[in-house]
Amino acid sequence: MKTNIIYNESSETMHQINNESIDMIVTSPPYNINISYGNKVSKGKIIQSKGVKYKDNLQEDNYRLMLEKVFSECKRVLKKDGSIFINIKNRYNDGTILSPFWIQDYFKDMFLKNIIIWNFDWGGSTNKRFAPRYEYVFWFTKDKEKYKFNLDSIKIPALNYRPDRYKSQLKNPSDVWKISMVSGNFEERTEHPAQYPERLIERIIGCSTFKNDIVLDPFMGSGTTAAVAKKMSRNYIGYEIVPEYIKISEDRLKKCKKGELLDERDC
Repeated sequence: MKTNIIYNESSETMHQINNESIDMIVTSPPYNINISYGNKVSKGKIIQSKGVKYKDNLQEDNYRLMLEKVFSECKRVLKKDGSIFINIKNRYNDGTILSPFWIQDYFKDMFLKNIIIWNFDWGGSTNKRFAPRYEYVFWFTKDKEKYKFNLDSIKIPALNYRPDRYKSQLKNPSDVWKISMVSGNFEERTEHPAQYPERLIERIIGCSTFKNDIVLDPFMGSGTTAAVAKKMSRNYIGYEIVPEYIKISEDRLKKCKKGELLDERDC
């Protein structure tokens, strides 16, 4: 089985990957919100075109069926002590919010450990409701008790540290993560229209894998998962159906150095 590779095909059938061979899976599936990514739109019209185009406008039944096939394959290839992290957000349709808790229907045979709120500081605005500033990360484990959780590798400074009560100035992060979205002036920014930040994936990989483990992303996109895995001395496998996105990922990976994100803690 090859590692450190991105396949230019759908992840609905991951025939290249052996059963129970993947240590952790993290991904952000298409939102299916009928948006033409890569275009700047005003009043329903495209006023500026930039980057690779992508439109997620599957029929809802086809969209759900596609996810069912992908997640079924994810569970097949995941090790018994493995975890799956799914980043997904609310959808706004016909005047109402559609929450993404239906994602749990695909993982009834797994164990939901956390619903993480990824809170960011900027994004789209609206004058008829509060501006959305968060997305979800669902964390599922294959086993109820036996799974990797490397708390020491992801601890953060405690603001109210008291040496008379606590042994360390570091604490367990909460399930609300304040991490900036990838803006235009970020060094990691690519032409991919829906790129999630390396800091988000760094924490996920850090808590759920060890060095040389294999990380899978079935919707690789701009290659953030692969880039962070390489920097943290993990192996990666990805799937992506848009050739231009694979080229973005490959160019990005050439600039990454193994072990670049690691500090003194052996995560």
